[in-house]
Amino acid sequence: MVANFWPGATLEQFQVELAQLEGKEQPQAQLLRTVAEVEGGLMIVSLWEGQAQYESWAEATLMPQIDLPGGMDGRPEQRKGLVVDHYSVLAAS
Repeated sequence: MVANFWPGATLEQFQVELAQLEGKEQPQAQLLRTVAEVEGGLMIVSLWEGQAQYESWAEATLMPQIDLPGGMDGRPEQRKGLVVDHYSVLAAS
């Protein structure tokens, strides 16, 4: 799992980043991505098949495009970890 807190980032800047990725190969090893507007910026959490898959995609695709104009500035505060448990929440019936 990779959690990125991007200080000062806005949803609009994130959408610019997504648009710049359009047409580029998307990571098939990414199982889930969630984005939340939090106090002071954006929190982006993604779940990957493995750390090596994330790092390969980040180096080849994500990092070169981060510095393109119009997107998010700087670098995120990043945390990576192995998922040791997962809970699904189902709607009450």
